[in-house]
Amino acid sequence: MPVLVRYYMKAVWPPFFLWFGIWMVILNLLYSIRDFFDYVFVYQAGLVNSLRLLLYIQPSYLVLAIPIAFLKALLIVYGRLSTDREAMALESSGVSLSILIWPMIGVSFVLSGILVVVMDRTLPWGNTSYLRLQYQIVTERSAIQVHERVFIGDFDGYLLYAKEKDDKRDILKGVTVEFLDKSSHPYRIILAQTGTLRQDPENYHVMLDLSDGILQQDQAGPTEPRGEFLNMQFEDCTLDLNAHKKNGPMDFGDARNISIRALAQKIQREKAMKADTRYDELEFQKKFSIPFSMLAFAFIGIPLGLMFRISYITGFVLALVLVVVYWLFIIYGQEGGPRGMISPFLGMWLPNGALAAVGLVLIRWLHHRLDFWSSLFRRKSREALEGPGSRLPGVSPP
Repeated sequence: MPVLVRYYMKAVWPPFFLWFGIWMVILNLLYSIRDFFDYVFVYQAGLVNSLRLLLYIQPSYLVLAIPIAFLKALLIVYGRLSTDREAMALESSGVSLSILIWPMIGVSFVLSGILVVVMDRTLPWGNTSYLRLQYQIVTERSAIQVHERVFIGDFDGYLLYAKEKDDKRDILKGVTVEFLDKSSHPYRIILAQTGTLRQDPENYHVMLDLSDGILQQDQAGPTEPRGEFLNMQFEDCTLDLNAHKKNGPMDFGDARNISIRALAQKIQREKAMKADTRYDELEFQKKFSIPFSMLAFAFIGIPLGLMFRISYITGFVLALVLVVVYWLFIIYGQEGGPRGMISPFLGMWLPNGALAAVGLVLIRWLHHRLDFWSSLFRRKSREALEGPGSRLPGVSPP
């Protein structure tokens, strides 16, 4: 390996690890630190279990922080090559800029492949381990999250209230459950003597077992005047408090929590049953497109670093802008893909393709910019030597 290649290859890793750590801290502060303290103090899960939950959620941040940190490192290193005139010295010596570009492109391709393995193995392991431990905590201390004489609105479509709580047996007494419509107005109510919270081991939804109660519901429609109330007594009743929950990373069988092979098999089964597979196809494409964002960032980051003199602050701002643009594309694909506004493949690969295409154009310009300026200089020199009246009629210049 040439000395120059070893030089910038080694230079990439210190800023990469620095910014990887910074972004991991930022993502944890934004999304996990509140849940961590909730499990420690509210759910009383203990420090060890709370730290384990925090550990299990790290792979989901890992696949985001690595490409961002890699982009930032590339902008710093190649911006330094431009600022210190090292790239210009290479060009002046007749060395092609390809030696600065394509070896790092190859490294980013290999790293993208490694990140695919992380998305395929580590991320599902983290999510499922998180769910299993959360199931254990909720099963052992299910009623801790419900406080006496406080309305609980944590469950979509339901409002819970309990007059008393037996912490030792995790039993709620004097339970009131209001069923809410899309406008958050109650249309049905359950009054029960006792209730117990648990988690279903099949789908990890939170279940509420009620006993000795009565169900009341207005038989008129939500927009009609009040009519007669339906009263129905029951001895036992079970409510799925996550029944209105959409597919997401906390559903055990969600596409984000299974391997690539298992997801491909799931899509085939759904297609055989003529079910809607757009969400699962979107997540299947994401398992490849997010890791290969490292390759797209390499295509755009290397030429930008060589073109401009980038400081640490400028590099941070430029990296942030590129990441925001990238994630705006991803968000559009995530929202539009399941709705049929864009194909799952295009929705996930469009940002990678757009950044790589722009990067290829910039790389081509870098390779031929000396040709452009030298040809322009030769043309102007010839015009200056010949002068406007130096050409004889009918005689073309040699």
